[in-house]
Amino acid sequence: CTHHRSVAFAPIQSPLILAMASFDATVSIWETDPSRTANDLQVNSLDWECTTQLEGHDNEVKCVAWNAVGSLLATCGRDKTVWIWECFLPGVIGSTAHTAGDFECLAVLNGHEGDVKCVQFAASHGQWGDGDEICLSSAYDDTIKVWAEDAGDWYCALSIGNVHSDTVWSLAVSPGGGRLVSGSSDGSIAIYKGYTRKEKDERFPEERNASSGHWHCVGRLPEAHAAEVYTLHYAPSRAGHGRIASGG
Repeated sequence: CTHHRSVAFAPIQSPLILAMASFDATVSIWETDPSRTANDLQVNSLDWECTTQLEGHDNEVKCVAWNAVGSLLATCGRDKTVWIWECFLPGVIGSTAHTAGDFECLAVLNGHEGDVKCVQFAASHGQWGDGDEICLSSAYDDTIKVWAEDAGDWYCALSIGNVHSDTVWSLAVSPGGGRLVSGSSDGSIAIYKGYTRKEKDERFPEERNASSGHWHCVGRLPEAHAAEVYTLHYAPSRAGHGRIASGG
């Protein structure tokens, strides 16, 4: 039996698609029968089929995350890498009858010096490269990295250090994409604000040479937990501004 570290549903209506990160260095993609109706969608009545297995990581895969529309999947692992996959899911822009269900590796991102624990997508708001999204990753090296896309190439646009003193296990992005929170083995939770290029140049002149936006830590809960903060989740807007849940 293969054990899984992370699971995530694709953000599409039909079929239900689930990505699973595994200890065996693979990511498995599971699908339900798209002919099943809404009345059938009870977990105990669904038939799941493993349709794809993504290979490439050298070791245990720690986390999987879809972008907002299901066109990209990020994976990360013990091999210190982040992988960006293009996903041709049914109904997603760019997918055809020929390509539906295919996955293609767009980039293997190196830069972390330890296990990469978490990946999350966030909107770029036109401030990072020319892509619609950025990918955020956190790792055993106590840092958070911001990966952006420019002319189809992914690159590290920002590395955030000196906030946590131990492994950064978890990340969560606010619904509007303007705030980021991180949780660490040091028991703390940090809150970051996203700045535009113009705001960055005005507030952080030492970062002026970087042609991108900026994330800056604006608050920290030093003793949020007595030990590791393994997971974080930002509440939807309807639940109230700035509410997060954390687990450790």
